[in-house]
Formats: sequence, structure tokens, C-alpha cells
Amino acid sequence: MKWTVRSGASNHVVEVDRQPGSGFVVTVDGISRPVDYLPLDHSVASLRYSNNGHSFHVATQRQGRRRYRVAIGEREFEYEVLTEVESVARVAAQAAGGASRLEAPIPGKVVAVHVVPGDTVEAGQPIVVLEAMKMENELAAERQGIVASVHVEPGQTVEGGAALVDLEAE
Repeated sequence: MKWTVRSGASNHVVEVDRQPGSGFVVTVDGISRPVDYLPLDHSVASLRYSNNGHSFHVATQRQGRRRYRVAIGEREFEYEVLTEVESVARVAAQAAGGASRLEAPIPGKVVAVHVVPGDTVEAGQPIVVLEAMKMENELAAERQGIVASVHVEPGQTVEGGAALVDLEAE
């Protein structure tokens, strides 16, 4: 299966092929690696892969329908996973320059809001910090724009899919 994986402003093409047993071959931007997969519960998994003789343990946690938190040692990353069709649709929508909405990927508590209406934001700029499952998730602008409205304030609890901030094209 083939996806586009987004982190901030960078995109990567990822292909995953299941192997016999609990393994996969994962190809990222044309570089393939064998990966062992161990599900820990319905939203957390452990992956192990080798790179140049070094073995890495990767913990992944699902944070919504398409969002994941990935930990490699002490480093953490957040990714959005899109199918090829979704990726093409996203690029087309951004090119059209219409309004966009930042939504809560999962239920949580708003810890911080870094923008006010009228602010200009860049793609990848942090906008809202949402605490969920005792972890702070920094939510960023998917594209450049002007903050049209802010729907939340620090301390507020939100459901997954709740509107946080609306952006309009510059």
C-alpha cells in the first residue's frame, strides 16, 4: 500500500508491503527497510528496523484518524498519513487557496493558543497546543494564511474533530 506521510511542511512517499509473519518491508522515498511489527494495544505499536547495522526501536501511537505520534529514542515526531487520493486532493485544495480549518485530531484540553484573528501564519507554524493522554500535541498550520477566527481558549476541553482555528487565504 502507498501513502503520503506529512510532517510540518515536508512530505514523504511511503510504501508498505506485508511479509510472512509479523514483518513488513517499508520503503520511504525509495529506500527500503525490513521492519518487525508488534501491536501493544489498539492504538500503540512497537516497530524495530535496522539501518547500517544499527537496530532502532520505534514506538507509534495513533492520535486520530490519520495522525500518529512516533518516538525514536528520546525524539518524538507527529505525522499525518494520507492515501494517494487524499494527498492529491489536499494539494489541489491548497493550490485553490480557499479557507481551511484546524481541527482537534483527538479529544483533549487546550493548553495554549499562539494566534489571534488577523495574524499571518506560515505552513508548519505552531498554532494550538492540545493535551491528550498526558502528552502535549503541538498543532500547526497546514498552509500559509491569515487567522480568520479562533474557536478555543486555554483550559477549554474539546472533542476530536472540534474546530480550533479558521484560516483564510492571504
